Amino acid sequence: MNAKKVKTLPSYIIASDSWSACGRGNELHFSTAQFQTVKTAEQIDVPFFAMQDLPVDTSEKRILSSLSSVVGNAVKKAGLTAEQLANTAIILGSTSLDVSAVEAKPDQTIWLTNTDRLSGYLKQQFATSDLHLTINTACTAGTNAVILADQLLNQNKAQYVIVVGCEFYNPLTVEGFYSLDLQSSQGLRTFSESRSGLVLGEGIAALVMAKHTSSPSQLKLIGYGSGCDYYSLTMTQESGVHIQAIIEMALKKANLDAKQIDLIKVHGTATLNNDQAELNAFNQWLEHAPIFAFKPFTGHTLGACGVLELALMDYLHQQQLVIPRPEYLNTDTILRPFSDAKTLSSYQHILLNHCGFGGNNAALIVEVV
Repeated sequence: MNAKKVKTLPSYIIASDSWSACGRGNELHFSTAQFQTVKTAEQIDVPFFAMQDLPVDTSEKRILSSLSSVVGNAVKKAGLTAEQLANTAIILGSTSLDVSAVEAKPDQTIWLTNTDRLSGYLKQQFATSDLHLTINTACTAGTNAVILADQLLNQNKAQYVIVVGCEFYNPLTVEGFYSLDLQSSQGLRTFSESRSGLVLGEGIAALVMAKHTSSPSQLKLIGYGSGCDYYSLTMTQESGVHIQAIIEMALKKANLDAKQIDLIKVHGTATLNNDQAELNAFNQWLEHAPIFAFKPFTGHTLGACGVLELALMDYLHQQQLVIPRPEYLNTDTILRPFSDAKTLSSYQHILLNHCGFGGNNAALIVEVV
């Protein structure tokens, strides 16, 4: 007997909040190259997009208080009652979680944190349901958290889902990317012919998602795709074949044709391989759609970027602000046209693409309503 196919419904972003190098909450501002220089334990000088002035506080107290602040603001904006919070799940996406707060013991061994420690803390802090999960799929962690949230809502596992993305400064990550020769001292120049690598950044964001909305102006998640191609530990397949397959998956779920995509939010790390892989994927059948990118302003926030960049889009839409354009577009040779200075409401269907180490690729399609 064939199982009855359950029709899935789109989910809405009903509230959001964020904290990154762009600013705090409603104080967001988009300006170019607002990065500072950090020194790691090995005295490696590298540029970095920090949420606050250096030196960065890597303490557990800072991690927990900043998470509580961002999530609390999103909950307040959503107007969730205690009863609604009790039927709310939490999903957190990150690559390094609270590793920055891990300290060596006197015998030089280190303790490893539980992967659900931060989500568990938020569960207790906001008295949400027992359902709290952590996603750790490299730089697609936040995006996969959004996808899982939609699935939980469609399965009636929760009335609301709080999706959190977070990434905090830690020397291990900085030195790791430095050793791979992926960091740029010239700024992050997405899809520029003269791009020279990424600039890492901190970021926290929270989305409140639900299957309903009372607002006439929201972002609606209508499609997504996610998968892993096993191509490389550190690279996305440069041909763009797997990225293309994931986008096709998202289009199918959204019941859209590629020509109906009006705008693309690129992953845009400005590394030679990653930008080329995205370019190759888009050039197959998305040549008509202009692009935009947040990483020139926030830095690459790794596992947080999927949630952070969606939260920034929600902010731009709610405030009817124009899509930011980095200054290097006025001087560099650009590999693909960027969007004009328009509001998101000028577009209907927006593709958000994300790539990660280990061949992790994920894509979302949102409808602007």
